[in-house]
Amino acid sequence: MNWLIVIIIVAVIGGIIGFFVSNDGERKEGAAAGCLTGGIGCGYIVVYIGLGLLSLYLLFKLGSWLFG
Repeated sequence: MNWLIVIIIVAVIGGIIGFFVSNDGERKEGAAAGCLTGGIGCGYIVVYIGLGLLSLYLLFKLGSWLFG
């Protein structure tokens, strides 16, 4: 569950940044957009790290099957 905590923390930070960067009348929308963008961006990176680790695992399994 550590990856989920990281995604939530990044989403909160993105929401805070979006809140402070937005104009006065659009603070709620800016916070929501920052939160959503931060969460999706961090989730994207976590998924790609997981796919990289999975591919390395499968590569080592294939190597042990061929040469083991």
